[in-house]
Amino acid sequence: MGLKEYFEDIATKVNSVMLSFLQGNIQELYGASRYLIEAGGKRLRPIMVVLAADILGGDQTRALLAGAAVEVLHNFTLIHDDIMDQDALRRGLPTVHVKWGVPTAILAGDLLHAKAFEILTESVKGLDSDRIYKAFSCFSKSVIIVSEGQAMDMDFEKRWDVKEEEYIEMIRKKTAQLFACSAYLGGLVAGGSEENLRNLYEYGENIGIAFQIVDDILGLTADEKELGKPVFSDIREGKKTILVIRALEVANKKEREVILEGLGSNDPVKIKETAQVLSSISLTYAQSLASHYYNKALSALNSVEAKNTKALEGLKEIADLVIKRRK
Repeated sequence: MGLKEYFEDIATKVNSVMLSFLQGNIQELYGASRYLIEAGGKRLRPIMVVLAADILGGDQTRALLAGAAVEVLHNFTLIHDDIMDQDALRRGLPTVHVKWGVPTAILAGDLLHAKAFEILTESVKGLDSDRIYKAFSCFSKSVIIVSEGQAMDMDFEKRWDVKEEEYIEMIRKKTAQLFACSAYLGGLVAGGSEENLRNLYEYGENIGIAFQIVDDILGLTADEKELGKPVFSDIREGKKTILVIRALEVANKKEREVILEGLGSNDPVKIKETAQVLSSISLTYAQSLASHYYNKALSALNSVEAKNTKALEGLKEIADLVIKRRK
């Protein structure tokens, strides 16, 4: 089995686990909660969980449950994210709140949040109390940290003085934390040592930071059909991405005026002009920054005491997919 088939096999099994937990008699609620999951997605986080367990020779059945818990939690954050950002598309389809309305979307997100903990409970059944504590600690802290990151992101929309260090801290919380918890959780349920768990956590965190930087880049450069969500939405929403932060640091007066007028605007001409300025003066820098965190992730991964070379190659492949992705 090649890496592609390896990943597809994990994703198929994780999908089956998730859907088995998301069945109920209230059709609208459960339909809304399954909607994004059934729409597909990259499944990078649950695949990372399973590979992190496999690399240490762990029980894949337990890891599949843990991976399903992480992916269900991730989908909870996506539903609430789309409501806050008022996004109309996700994975090429209308977002949950557009299809079902905001009240049902909020309830569906809440249900996924609770279901994620239910699935996690099953994944750690039979482990020693210390590992159970660490699993729930990682999971619950991730919800808190992701919420803090989302709040920071929203606050940045009202500010023009956001620094790169603040941006990195925001995406470390909002995006990278769940990647870090994924790799850590996989190692944890596999019985990994503290050193291996620390290296897996660092691998996941740095991959997550690179992932968000690439996401910011794709929001500027990708094809909307391929991306599955509107391009330039970050500009329209006034997001302080790394491209904006860098541009405001180095732009000349005219370029700065274009950015200030276009950011948060609904005028398609101003938005396009802003995108052109950001591409010309920030794109290369953002790509270089993403590569920096990609290299940090690989350095941490290479410090893991791997028992399964195929899983090691799989985690390296995830890093490559993140840095090279087009959607």
